[in-house]
Amino acid sequence: LTAATGMDALAHNLEAFCAPNFHPMADGIALEGMRLIKDSLLTAFNDGKNLKARQDLLAASSMGSTAFQKGLGAIHSLSHPVNARFNIHHGLSNAIFMPYVLTFNKSTIEDKVVSICDYLNLEKNFDSFLRWILDLRKDLNIPNKLSDAMDCSNLNLDELSLMAFEDPSTGGNPKKISKEDLKLMYEHS
Repeated sequence: LTAATGMDALAHNLEAFCAPNFHPMADGIALEGMRLIKDSLLTAFNDGKNLKARQDLLAASSMGSTAFQKGLGAIHSLSHPVNARFNIHHGLSNAIFMPYVLTFNKSTIEDKVVSICDYLNLEKNFDSFLRWILDLRKDLNIPNKLSDAMDCSNLNLDELSLMAFEDPSTGGNPKKISKEDLKLMYEHS
């Protein structure tokens, strides 16, 4: 639960920061929320009684819900239909879809991701950030694919892709996205 909800808070802050709308206050809040998550999520996951780490995650979660007034994106668009149809935890599905959406959006968000890296003291490039996300998921025991978290044998990807495309979060994705793009991300994940 700590891993999934922490990754959900990360998705809120990350997508808000990368959303194309102008909202410098949301950007600042989102950056600090991501820093708190970077500094505290693994600690809270490994030691649930660490109140400082839990306090930081509570603050980061609140910051994400404040920042996402700027917008969300395809991480949430892909998650919502799966959450509704198959009752998979929202934070878990966000964590699974995150690297696929980041990769899809790379050409549009690369400069923003470099500024995130600068604030989080990561090597200042997109690949470094993506590697941090993948390593974080691994350390939190989050699977790489949706098929590792649920039975995907009966998924209707056309239906899910349409639901994702019509999701309100889709409009906030920084790169224009189609039903076919969403279906491809479902297939890859």
